[in-house]
Amino acid sequence: MKYPISVFTICIIILLQVIRPDTSAQNLFRSGRFFHHSTGECIWGPNGSSTSVPQEMTRYNTQHGYSGQYAVTMSETWFPVNYDNEWATWHTIYETNLPENISSYFNTNKIIMVKSCFPSSAIEAIGQPIDTLSPDYKTVYNYKWHWRHIVTKMRTRPQNFFVIWTNAPLTQAETTPTQAYLSRQFCKWAKDTLARGLDPVFGAFPNNVYVFCIFSKLTDANGYMLPQYATGPNDPHPNANATALVAPQLVNEVFDHSIGYESLFGIKKLGELIPEDYSLQQNYPNPFNPATNINFSIPKPGIVKLVVFDMIGREVSVPVNNFLIAGNYTFDFDASKLASGVYFYKMTSGDYTDVKKMMLVK
Repeated sequence: MKYPISVFTICIIILLQVIRPDTSAQNLFRSGRFFHHSTGECIWGPNGSSTSVPQEMTRYNTQHGYSGQYAVTMSETWFPVNYDNEWATWHTIYETNLPENISSYFNTNKIIMVKSCFPSSAIEAIGQPIDTLSPDYKTVYNYKWHWRHIVTKMRTRPQNFFVIWTNAPLTQAETTPTQAYLSRQFCKWAKDTLARGLDPVFGAFPNNVYVFCIFSKLTDANGYMLPQYATGPNDPHPNANATALVAPQLVNEVFDHSIGYESLFGIKKLGELIPEDYSLQQNYPNPFNPATNINFSIPKPGIVKLVVFDMIGREVSVPVNNFLIAGNYTFDFDASKLASGVYFYKMTSGDYTDVKKMMLVK
């Protein structure tokens, strides 16, 4: 018996709402590499504490029910091997792969996490534009210049998720009031201005970059490293207390945001026009192999969820599931891991729901 198309569509919507099968992410950002020197090695742990980053990753997977390809993992590497890891060095590494090549790690590590050690907190002055002629000069102006260039390079690699740490702090005995204040100001700018897209020079901050502010976690209001987190008055290396504090926060923050990026990967906003109504367009090409383009529009900001189901109602992919501002969007859906056949994709946002059919032919 043949049903009218409208009735058939309604039946499919009802079917998709009541069946709750296994889910899978279209693109996984759950494994990577941490590039560090001694300060990062202390936080990696266990460093005399009862935990470590590997232990916290195990705990994270257990809490979220992640296993197999969905489990979060990360390895660590001393890098650069033969040079310092201050911001001037990271600037040249990201722009020229000198003095050491980091881009060779990009294809095999979805997450790339970098940091600088506590010597970067010995900032000498606010600075001015001429400072860029001396890249190693530690001024707030130069540091902002370095970070804008580093993050710009990160933005060109949406197939990776990047994490960049703020400065590791210095103890009161190892710094000056001016240096501590300037470090606090720079790290606050990095987290509260640059990362929020409020820097007038840089503008919108990329979705594939996350700023991890270790500085604010270990310092007092003056920018000094708190004594309870330092190895000693004259040794700013994080101690066991610092590891126990930071390792869980690092794992939670990094993987919460990298997994959140999975639902944004591949989404592009089309222009600045605001549509009058919600809409979900027919994918193109259709039939397709293995990728197809899906366009949708939302007239007001909100959570947009796009779910792909097979013919018997099993959820096979959730390529979009995130907050988006009002606008017209396009998304490239990669079905290379799916078998040939008919699929349905369902979009929900607010009270709006629509379902369309597509065919994968391999």
